[in-house]
Amino acid sequence: MTQTDAFADKQEMILNAAFHAFAAYGFRRTTMDDIARGAGMSRSALYLHFSNKEDIFRSLTERHFNNTIRDMERALNMPGRSPAEALHAAFVAKDGKFMDVVLGTPHGRELLDAGFSLAADIAEAGEVRMTEVLAAFLKRHRLAPGVGTADEMSETLNAALKGLKFAATSLDAYRAGQARLAALFAMALSSPD
Repeated sequence: MTQTDAFADKQEMILNAAFHAFAAYGFRRTTMDDIARGAGMSRSALYLHFSNKEDIFRSLTERHFNNTIRDMERALNMPGRSPAEALHAAFVAKDGKFMDVVLGTPHGRELLDAGFSLAADIAEAGEVRMTEVLAAFLKRHRLAPGVGTADEMSETLNAALKGLKFAATSLDAYRAGQARLAALFAMALSSPD
């Protein structure tokens, strides 16, 4: 293992520890000591990788969107899936573990708020990329007349998913809403060209 690989592995450990600490304590109550302890390192060693918890949160947000894009592309490109199945799998992949925390811990809404204030630029760029991934999938299908272009439909899908996220009261209700949304939008698609 090279020094670069070891450094990257340490950063992954830190981000994983931070994710768990933020889920357990919320953003405001999580300390650098909590994150260092979770990563199995000293606080001073943690500062060799990140300058503060805001820096960690931004890196965690960036990792989330990178993983989300990758997982959405896999879900949408898996052979043998119907459009509804592919869309639903992509919607679930879009969340990663994040919605489990948002809807499964008392600190979820605080983490959403922290994301808006600390990493809005990263989230905005990630949302653009997710919309592009959905549009690429939709462009491989014939769209029903009157539903707009693949780009317009992708933007509408992304907006609808955001609405589900904020209206959901439980993870089960959220997932059921995603399945309904996937089925509804799939009705506007015919087989790939």
